[in-house]
Amino acid sequence: MAIDAATVRKVARLARIAEPEDRLEPLARELTGIMDWIEQLNEVDTDGVEPMTSAVAVALPLRDDVVT
Repeated sequence: MAIDAATVRKVARLARIAEPEDRLEPLARELTGIMDWIEQLNEVDTDGVEPMTSAVAVALPLRDDVVT
C-alpha cells in the first residue's frame, strides 16, 4: 500500500500534528515501508496457532503489601 505526501498531510492535520512540508515525503516513504511490512505479516500462516493472552507466559512474583 503506497502512501503519498497528500495522505500524510491529511493524517497529520486530523491528528493535529504540525509537520513541515519538507518532511512529508520522507514520512510517506517510512509509512509505506511500515504498511508493506504489515502486509508481509498477513502472509504468515497462523492456522492452528492459539492466540496469546500475554507475551510473558510465566507468573511474576508478587510482593506483600505493606503499609508505610
